[in-house]
Amino acid sequence: MNVKRAAILLLVVLLSVSCGASSSERKKEEASIHYRTGRVYFSEGNYMEALKELTKAVELDPKNPRYQRLLGLTYFVGKKMYDQAIVHLRKAVTLRPAFSEAHMNLGAVYLELESWDIAIPHFKAALRDIFYRTPEWAYNNLGWAYYNKGQYRTSLLHYKKAVEVNPKFAMAYNNMGLTLTKLGETDEAVKSFETAAELVPDFPEPHYNLGILLMRKKDKAGALKAFERVVELAPRSEKARSAKEYIELIR
Repeated sequence: MNVKRAAILLLVVLLSVSCGASSSERKKEEASIHYRTGRVYFSEGNYMEALKELTKAVELDPKNPRYQRLLGLTYFVGKKMYDQAIVHLRKAVTLRPAFSEAHMNLGAVYLELESWDIAIPHFKAALRDIFYRTPEWAYNNLGWAYYNKGQYRTSLLHYKKAVEVNPKFAMAYNNMGLTLTKLGETDEAVKSFETAAELVPDFPEPHYNLGILLMRKKDKAGALKAFERVVELAPRSEKARSAKEYIELIR
């Protein structure tokens, strides 16, 4: 159904280009259709076709920040082509400096590249937009950047802000637990991991982290339960393999 929709959108290009429209107007209209078609392919996970359509959209209308942003995001998410992703996401924020979503995407690329200091300003830029709909993600990503820089108190501050904005944000609670562990606040770390696990019961990460921490606290029964849960939730994962090794040690 969605593929048919994409084909229909392409057909609309021919029907929508009127003889009376200027060359510039025709290009913009055609670019819009390619963008919408690319967005359909992106939503389906068909990144190769999305790249083709979005590249055409950008060629026809290179000054549209939305087109640049989605093309960059497709390179990042779909192809792991970080250099190309950066090129287009940077163009997006240059064309629209207050483009929060593009700043978040660009920051995420730099997190993936472990370029913490370059990532941080982009998350802060997103937070300057009072209309940005998911600030908890910006706070969480800032927390992760500062965590990896070894600035644990600053990291913790941002995780706390993330859960203030969204008290059901399990990932932030999990990451907060990691930070509290680094700070030696193990009882609070246990609470954070437990909260994350309660909020999203099928999220294996906090169960694994909880198991590690409970082992350090000599709570073998609690650690065993946590590791067994990891194996149950993600039996083929690297975390499960590690959890099985800990289970053997405990037993």
